[in-house]
Amino acid sequence: MTHDLKTSLEDLAEAEYADAPLSTIDIGRARADGRRRMRTARLAPVGGGVAVVAACALVVNGLGGASPAKSGGTPQQTGTAAGHSFTGTDPLPMIAKFGWLPAGFQTANRSAGPDYGDSLAAVTKPLPASGGAPAGADVIALMKSATEPTPLATETKAPASVTGSPKAFFITTPGDSSTIPPEVRLAWQTASGSWFVVNGDYRVRGDELKAQLLKVADSTTAEDSEAPLPIHVEGLPAGVTLGEAMLNDPATVGEGGFTMGLSYHSGNAGPGSGHYFSISVTPTGQQDPNQGSGSDPNAAAKSGLKGAPAVRTPNTCKDSEGLHICVQDDPAQSGPDPLASVGGAQGLLDRITSLGTDRANWTTHVVN
Repeated sequence: MTHDLKTSLEDLAEAEYADAPLSTIDIGRARADGRRRMRTARLAPVGGGVAVVAACALVVNGLGGASPAKSGGTPQQTGTAAGHSFTGTDPLPMIAKFGWLPAGFQTANRSAGPDYGDSLAAVTKPLPASGGAPAGADVIALMKSATEPTPLATETKAPASVTGSPKAFFITTPGDSSTIPPEVRLAWQTASGSWFVVNGDYRVRGDELKAQLLKVADSTTAEDSEAPLPIHVEGLPAGVTLGEAMLNDPATVGEGGFTMGLSYHSGNAGPGSGHYFSISVTPTGQQDPNQGSGSDPNAAAKSGLKGAPAVRTPNTCKDSEGLHICVQDDPAQSGPDPLASVGGAQGLLDRITSLGTDRANWTTHVVN
């Protein structure tokens, strides 16, 4: 039976780490099985979108550290959105902007945060089955790293030249059989010293794929701005840490819509530790293959937030200004629940202001 990409990733996480929270994917241990499964599902539906980012985390090897989301520094000035005046920070930086993309690809997915790093993905419309690959969307995914990627012992490294980059190279992972070709990625250093790694359209192979990766990289520019989001949160619990912020816009290329999510955990520990809670946002009434209605007890996890607890409980939701906004929190997690200090999931939901579906009204003053 053919699974979609998100289902494949969830199966992998549950099988490999059944005793741990969903956020504790060990990239080193999961890489081999994950690569095989994702090759099989590389054209499968992306749907809820942050599954793309999980794919990046498993496919891109040796990313030594991730750029944290902007949460400190100079306080932002008060901004106006949808008739509201806000002060706050934005958890979702715009790390890069694609220039040239192969025909049919559209920038659609952004994710950031210390749990899984910062990434950008371009996606196609759902594609028909071809050459033994299942039907679904294809993905070109880019990740940002603070340090130079290190290939595995089984991988090969070859020099490359990217416009404006002092250093660049291809990383090739051998194919598993005649039906699974070698996996090629391109890594290059930016002018600021950070690194990008990008994979290509895997319907393309060999030298054609390398040429495609170079063309994507040559036209990609680093960004130092913030992604406007459709909500404002006035007062998170004290002492919580961002795990991940994500925006899929459009949710499905060719069909529109969007999904947005934030996950936080108590304390400053790494991924998989602390008590997690999440916020998910979609247009009211929007349905997609990976996310059900707000009454679905698994909806927050289906939205793609990898920090969602392993044991899931029904969401606490509201519809406001055309948005369906949910807070998901599992009181059965170990440790004190940080939402207790703000009145639980309902208390946090009451602190969230909807800015509607008109992107002109979205704000970069997201969390105060």
